[in-house]
Amino acid sequence: MKKVALFLLFLLPLSALAQGNDLLLDYHNESGSALPLYRGRLATKYSFSYNGVYTWDRAGFREGDLIYEGKLYKGLQMDINAHSQTLLVHVPESFSVVDLGSDGVDSFSLGNTVYRNLSAKGINVPKGFYKVVYEGKECIYERIDKEFRRDINSKNDGSIGYKDPNFKEGVFEIFVQHRAFYHVDANGKAKKFSSLKALLKKHKDLRREVTNYE
Repeated sequence: MKKVALFLLFLLPLSALAQGNDLLLDYHNESGSALPLYRGRLATKYSFSYNGVYTWDRAGFREGDLIYEGKLYKGLQMDINAHSQTLLVHVPESFSVVDLGSDGVDSFSLGNTVYRNLSAKGINVPKGFYKVVYEGKECIYERIDKEFRRDINSKNDGSIGYKDPNFKEGVFEIFVQHRAFYHVDANGKAKKFSSLKALLKKHKDLRREVTNYE
């Protein structure tokens, strides 16, 4: 619950910038079923056969709120392209998916999980999105990248880096997963760790806080 509460508190100052309480409804009323909400381009379609997924996970589009270019959008259906580190938004009443990129994205939620665009906040980390693991005076974030690779020796849950229930033998194009965790101190300095275990081994004082941060 702390994650949700913190996210809502974070949204409050920016919500005043929104044109009403529900920008999605306002745009819907103005534009009808076409819903030209954004200036983003249509999302890339990976039409070839491949193993794994290019998205952050397999959960698919989830409802959440978004702060984009200083405005609050509520109740959108979103997903993350972890290959390009861009935000995907499903347009209601349409089969279209818009790719918003990352530059204008500040923060968003997928269900009860919050993601930040840390580099947009001036933190020296690779461009893209970071899942909130813990936020306090010090913060911990998780990042997942998907690298596209051709590997004739790829193995499910081996070189691919995660279990693909639809893994196809004889398909050598794969999206390989790279996971990392970042510790951001009170001064905004970030350090990368290969696992949460390694991070908490270095910052033992955060173990209890992370465990209780729900």
